[in-house]
Amino acid sequence: MELKFYIESGIIESFVLGLASEAEVEELQHMRRLYPELNTEVEFVERRLERAAFDEPVLPPAEIRDRVLQKIRWDHNSGGHFGDNNSNYTFINIQPKDGDHITVHRWWKIFFIIFFIMSKVFLFLAIFYYLKYRQSQEQRSDLLPAHYQQEQVQSRSL
Repeated sequence: MELKFYIESGIIESFVLGLASEAEVEELQHMRRLYPELNTEVEFVERRLERAAFDEPVLPPAEIRDRVLQKIRWDHNSGGHFGDNNSNYTFINIQPKDGDHITVHRWWKIFFIIFFIMSKVFLFLAIFYYLKYRQSQEQRSDLLPAHYQQEQVQSRSL
């Protein structure tokens, strides 16, 4: 009598559908160990629900079909564009904010390249004019003693 009442309580249907709580599942497992005929009842309920699902299917609304097909087209197209060119959707690229990626505008990249090249040009010019300055100082120091010697010779000859 207790077993028949337990079967009619609907706990087996809840278990098969995955709606039973943990306490109910534990109770059913305990009852299945005590009464092996409950195993056949669980299998019978599973087959009955599966047959009902296949015999009396409920078709989803057409809107859901369109959304699913749209999602499939989105996933299969490369570049993130829909297969339909007349769509009203805009692709927005959202980049991660975890700090691993830095994005720089294209003009800043060009600016830094030009800045790098100009700094190398100015470095070259600075070295070039420094060497030229040293060379002129050496020539001047070479000319000064010769100039002093000429002045001394002229002053002695007078």
